Amino acid sequence: MSKSILIIVLACMIGSAHAHSIVPAMTSKIAYTETVDCGSVSLIDIFRRARLWVSQSAPDNKTLVDDKETGDLVTQGHITITIPRSENSAGGVYRFNYVLSVECANRKYRASLANVEYLDGNAGRSVPLEVFSQKNENKAAASELDAKLKALLADLQSNVKDYKPF
Repeated sequence: MSKSILIIVLACMIGSAHAHSIVPAMTSKIAYTETVDCGSVSLIDIFRRARLWVSQSAPDNKTLVDDKETGDLVTQGHITITIPRSENSAGGVYRFNYVLSVECANRKYRASLANVEYLDGNAGRSVPLEVFSQKNENKAAASELDAKLKALLADLQSNVKDYKPF
C-alpha cells in the first residue's frame, strides 16, 4: 500500500517538473495543454491578464465562461490557415474552431486548447482534428495549425506571466 502511494507521489512530482512545456495530445479532445507558474502574481491578476489578452488578441471570440471568483475563463474561437498551391499540395483555405480554457489557481494557470475541429465548408459540417490530420492532403494544413496553436499559447504566456504594467 505504501509503495503505491510513493509511486503516485513521485508521478505527481515528475509531472510538476514539466510545468512549462506545451503538451500535444492529438488523440484526445484536448489538443494542447500548458501549466505556467506565475510566481507571486495573485489569482485575480492572472485572471484579469488572461481576460485582457483574450479581448485584445481575438475580440471576435465568443466567451463561454468568465468567472473571476473561481478563476475560470473559457472562450470559443477560430483560426484560418491559407496553404498556397504547390507541386505537392492543392493548397486551400482551412478554417478551424477551438475552445480555449484558462484555469487560474495557486499563482498558476493552466491553458487548454480543446475541441479543435476543421470546418468543412463543402459539406457544412465539422471534422475532428484527429480525423482531419490523418489524410495526406491535409498534412500541410495540420502542420501549420500545430504551429499556430503553439504560438497562441506562447502569446498567452507572454501576456499573462510576463505582463509588463504601465
